[in-house]
Amino acid sequence: MNTILTKLAFAAALLAGSAQAQIDDSTGPVYTAGSQYTASLNQTSGHWRLLPINGQDIEIDIGRCATGATVPSGLWLLKNDGHGRLELLAPSDTVLPAGAADHIALRTCDQASGHDLAVPQTLLDLLAANTGAVYVQN
Repeated sequence: MNTILTKLAFAAALLAGSAQAQIDDSTGPVYTAGSQYTASLNQTSGHWRLLPINGQDIEIDIGRCATGATVPSGLWLLKNDGHGRLELLAPSDTVLPAGAADHIALRTCDQASGHDLAVPQTLLDLLAANTGAVYVQN
């Protein structure tokens, strides 16, 4: 009887430890829309959502504009490259897969290459005027 109780206690301890490990693994950065980022991109659906501070949210579907380039999920800073064109820059807390670029160019649909993120000109203009950070999700 004592052996059975010992085995049950050991199994319960293992399950509790396993549940704790699962909880700890799922913790990561949590970002708040409109606070840490002012635009988001859902790559699966091809939808951008702009969250201007002084206006209504704007949803834009990039439709056929996409080049097939993908961006690792996480928070990206929107900045100008050395030529005044927009690009996304991964800050240090954005986890990049091995070999992934930490700069991704944003180009209009007709100017984007396979590595650039293609967006309509209207979206490019809105991003330039209203956005500092973009949250990318798959």
